Amino acid sequence: MTWVRLRYEVMAQNTSSLTFRLPTTEDRTQLVYVHHRGEVDGHDWLQIESPIARLDEIDTRRLLELAEEAVVGGAVAVGGVAVFRHATPLEDLSFAEFDAPFRLVTHIADQLEHALTGTDKY
Repeated sequence: MTWVRLRYEVMAQNTSSLTFRLPTTEDRTQLVYVHHRGEVDGHDWLQIESPIARLDEIDTRRLLELAEEAVVGGAVAVGGVAVFRHATPLEDLSFAEFDAPFRLVTHIADQLEHALTGTDKY
């Protein structure tokens, strides 16, 4: 995953995760996390996720309705926060196979955050 570090500025990292703050639209930015989840069902997995809002601050039904149009990923709850998440197997993963979902998760999470809260907290 060296190509990710070369293409995008990493805010923070540890042995299994990278954190990014990416520009989106209209001076907005979005936090995005990439986690190495290890082996599941015989395959090594990578997870891309981006926070949207605290669950107690949004209409979760509306979140699910808005997320319906997404071509990758889905909305989940993590520690009281609504998150947009996508996973992909790491085996033979090319930059192009990573970059498209990475950008989509970022864009979708930012759109959802804006639609549901009107803010740019994450």
